[in-house]
Amino acid sequence: MEKKRYIDQREHRFTISKPTASDPTLIVCPKCNKMAKVILTDKQPEIGYKAKAVCSSCGFSNEKTSTERAFYWQEEEPSDGYFDYRLWLKTSCCGNSLWAFNIRHLELLENYVTAELRENPKDENGYANASITSRLPKWIKFSKNREQVLSCIQKLKQMAISA
Repeated sequence: MEKKRYIDQREHRFTISKPTASDPTLIVCPKCNKMAKVILTDKQPEIGYKAKAVCSSCGFSNEKTSTERAFYWQEEEPSDGYFDYRLWLKTSCCGNSLWAFNIRHLELLENYVTAELRENPKDENGYANASITSRLPKWIKFSKNREQVLSCIQKLKQMAISA
């Protein structure tokens, strides 16, 4: 029986975290504490992206134009990168904080964790550690935590669907 493989496609933290209309960044609404979304509405070369945070539960809306994003990957309360709003997809797992920006991020984590063989090929410059999976914390990578991490990923998927 062939083992399930994960071949690193060089997904970068700035691409996985970029909200789209079909896969927005899911955040905690700063007004009602329910799930809200961050999407990019426009890109203007001279001023950057126009990001919009919206909540369908309470009607909260906020817009911001930004040329850069700020991420705090090692924090217990990671944020969206545009508004500094807390991420919706977050849970305690293996004594740590497991979080994701969006469904695509969850799927990447799930594909990585379920793989028995993980390949991390070098890029054209010979580097192999610039992708998001090469930067994952060791506790996510450990096979002994596989079942618990996958259970937490499923919980986060349910949070995204049922909110």
